[in-house]
Amino acid sequence: MTTTGVPQQRRSEVRGALPDPHRVLIGSVAACCVIGLLTVYSASQVLAVEQGESVWYFVVRQLLWLAVGVAALLVVSRIPLEVWRKQLVWLLLGFSTLPLAYISVSELSRRVGGPILPLVLSRNGSTRWLGVDAVQFQPSELAKLALVVCLARLLSEPGRDLSTRRGLLAPLGVAGFLGVLVMIGDDLGTTVLLGVILLGMLLVAGAPGRVLVAIVGLLAGVAVVAVKFLEGFRAARLAAFLDPEAYADGAGYQLIQSQIGLATGGLFGLGPGSSRNKWGYLPEAHTDFVVSVIGEEYGLFGAIAVVVLIGVIVLSGMAIARRSATQFGNLLAVGITVWLGVQAFINVAVTVGLVPTKGITLPFISYGGSSLVVSFIGLGLLLRVASERPTGR
Repeated sequence: MTTTGVPQQRRSEVRGALPDPHRVLIGSVAACCVIGLLTVYSASQVLAVEQGESVWYFVVRQLLWLAVGVAALLVVSRIPLEVWRKQLVWLLLGFSTLPLAYISVSELSRRVGGPILPLVLSRNGSTRWLGVDAVQFQPSELAKLALVVCLARLLSEPGRDLSTRRGLLAPLGVAGFLGVLVMIGDDLGTTVLLGVILLGMLLVAGAPGRVLVAIVGLLAGVAVVAVKFLEGFRAARLAAFLDPEAYADGAGYQLIQSQIGLATGGLFGLGPGSSRNKWGYLPEAHTDFVVSVIGEEYGLFGAIAVVVLIGVIVLSGMAIARRSATQFGNLLAVGITVWLGVQAFINVAVTVGLVPTKGITLPFISYGGSSLVVSFIGLGLLLRVASERPTGR
């Protein structure tokens, strides 16, 4: 009793001394938001002036979206998980699929020479946005959250056998439907991210290995088809990824400038506000390539600090999932954590040239209202899962 009881008591004391994962999560996200505001302000000043706006234009908009996101978090974190499981899941799915379907119809019409529907916006070869120039919304961001909540609902149903076709039909059907709608808008990065979310949640739910391997093969096939048969810029991006110097004046330009910025920063950086890439050399410096500006201004240690913060967010999310009182809460926390973690990995990997260029933001740091608000809603759900854990766990 002595040999087994003492270590057990010490483990309990250690767990009690550690901060709760939801507190660590909030602190890490807050730090990311502060870094994001500082970097967005620095990276967007020149672009704002070129557009005839104040140097504060983008950072003020980011602050407004941050306030909306925090408000959404406070509301979401107070809604019981059972309400999400039974009612809000279908409402969320509808709010994501309807605008995606509208964008898809417009995009298909454009490809056959027909009209583009009102409020549908295209940029950089992708049709992902609804709205006007001043206010835009990206439905594919909401699709990530909708997929997580819907899969958590389906995979936590009693008696669902994931080794059978019948058991897999609904989860794969929902993921496939959302993926097709997103892909029609030429958003391959988000399509792949939806697939990874599906894989992660199926793995935790106990799906057999053959099912997971089949889904990986399907995702690889979708990527090949997208590069070969859809918009031509994908093949150019892939070629530029393999040999950036050969496409230095075209598809490889962003990657080269990003790497130059990271190399210029060295270990400690040029200092806050001293980025040279923001002077028009690096397109999307305040959105998709924000890590390059961080690396240039704060150096390797600054970029590593961001990666560490993202890692802490992921570990905190997984700890919340492990402590969940229900399977629905467990799957929900896993899905949100996989979504945020993999999205962050893709963004950083694009910046340093590990994967081809994709239009994916860095959660809580990059400029972008849709991404920021939906990420905060996901954070609110994580906090709700943490609040509903059993007493003493």
